[in-house]
Amino acid sequence: MRALECPPMLSLEIADKNGTWIAEASTVLDEELLDYLAGLSGFPALEALCGLDSAGKTLFDEPAREALKRDVEALAPQVERRQVPEPPAYVGLEGTGDIRVGEEFGWAGLGEFLRRLHRMLVLARQPGMEMWAVGE
Repeated sequence: MRALECPPMLSLEIADKNGTWIAEASTVLDEELLDYLAGLSGFPALEALCGLDSAGKTLFDEPAREALKRDVEALAPQVERRQVPEPPAYVGLEGTGDIRVGEEFGWAGLGEFLRRLHRMLVLARQPGMEMWAVGE
């Protein structure tokens, strides 16, 4: 059992050197997805997302981005082979009891999330780019 309680929602965002958020370089992790990632064994950087400040902003420095990138690159092939626990079928439902407000996730959604996060991590390596976790 984890000691950390995941925030209800967290956005991962990329900002340029002027602090402008890049709209196409972001992803949202809701509580179901954060819980799922935190429960995977052997992916400490993904697990650590659950412990980030739910009310503030957290800058990912280079070591943190590299650790996250290693986890994503190690997890992606396992997801393709379905060698990890089954991901949530739907996300965005926590506390609502209404499936209409969520979206279908499953294996395809987890794979797409990992691809999007990998693209963001590559983009964040460019000069002047920063990656942030923003609590909702």
